[in-house]
Amino acid sequence: MHNGVVISLNHVFKRFKIYQDIILDPVKEHLFFWRSKDFYKEFWALKDISIEIRKGQIVGLIGANGAGKTTLLKMISGLLDVDKGTIEVRGKVTALLTLGLGFHPEFTGRENILYGGMLLGMSKKEVLGKMDDIIDFAEIGEYIDRPLRTYSSGMKARLIFATSMSIDPDILLIDEALATGDTYFVQKCSKRIEKICNSGATIVYVSHNLWHVQQLCKRAILIDQGEMLAEGDPSAVVSKYHALIFEKGKKDPLIMNHQPLNMISGTGEVIVTDIKIKGEDGRETTGFHTGDEMNIEIYYRSFNDTIREINVLVGFIMCKNFSYVGEINTVEYFEKMGLKPKSETVKIGREGGIFVKVAPLLLLNDHYSLWVILYEKGMGHLYYSEYKNVKPFFVAKSTNPSLKGGAICWLPATFTTCEKDSTD
Repeated sequence: MHNGVVISLNHVFKRFKIYQDIILDPVKEHLFFWRSKDFYKEFWALKDISIEIRKGQIVGLIGANGAGKTTLLKMISGLLDVDKGTIEVRGKVTALLTLGLGFHPEFTGRENILYGGMLLGMSKKEVLGKMDDIIDFAEIGEYIDRPLRTYSSGMKARLIFATSMSIDPDILLIDEALATGDTYFVQKCSKRIEKICNSGATIVYVSHNLWHVQQLCKRAILIDQGEMLAEGDPSAVVSKYHALIFEKGKKDPLIMNHQPLNMISGTGEVIVTDIKIKGEDGRETTGFHTGDEMNIEIYYRSFNDTIREINVLVGFIMCKNFSYVGEINTVEYFEKMGLKPKSETVKIGREGGIFVKVAPLLLLNDHYSLWVILYEKGMGHLYYSEYKNVKPFFVAKSTNPSLKGGAICWLPATFTTCEKDSTD
């Protein structure tokens, strides 16, 4: 290593053995060593990783769960061996991989600071010297001399963070250490990390908080399925990560194996025959970014010639837990708050389409499905037909910083209709 490089990974590979029977197969592997591979499958958690990190850099490591980020940190810290390649580290390494290590519910906060600090590599004298600063940083007041079991979850997080952030390492490895805790305290920890880095320390920071990575880090690395896909400016790397998640999300089994269009309730006087979801270009799609334009086409057929106007509700449901997120409606329920609705109804014929334009699409990164109701507004609402959990789609966070998105109860939309020509 040279030119200020303190961490160097050169064509690093890491393999794990996956046993079907975790108890018997390792024994068989040793007894029948000449055919040991018959008893496990190889899983390469890291494949050909080459990275150089210089002194004083804050490097963000991002990727989906199971990408290999934690494995990489454990190898740099020396907790895991290298199967192929080499890792060179220059300086004292402190790894915050498991917050709360050494903290006991029956010990007081002060005692937990002492034991937790020593397990992080500090001497007893060093921890005692920093005790007052750690207590001030944690801001838990008189509870510092009470058992940890009497603390709220937020107070425990503050104590653990404060102790963890009190170290003065050459190299600091952080794995989701700031994933919990209130916003104010996370900001305090972020400033502490910056202070550690300004002192000349080097930080490798793993987090799913991409905004925080962009704010804190000067360089980012994207890992997916054990391979390094991108490195460089955090904003550019985060954009590539969003694109990767977007493509994966569109191919998720929740979307690929969606349920057919089945009416779950209603009189059946007006039914939905088809639903299409299209992007701004007019093509059908199952993937959007926050802030995109979404076009929903609802094709219907009426079996009652006297029905000429109906109300339409299109709701959004999270696929994974079927929780309601928000809706667009010809009669916005905001009218209950004294707001005048844009349109009471949409006009329909015997057969045709109802076209809903949602722009911008203000939904967070997740999988969603539609909840469509055709109804008549009145006492109790007369449902003609209802369809729930249909046409799943995926929304990825926009790379446009001005469009952060959010799960809200109403989305801006416009409704238009088209009646299909028919002959009796």
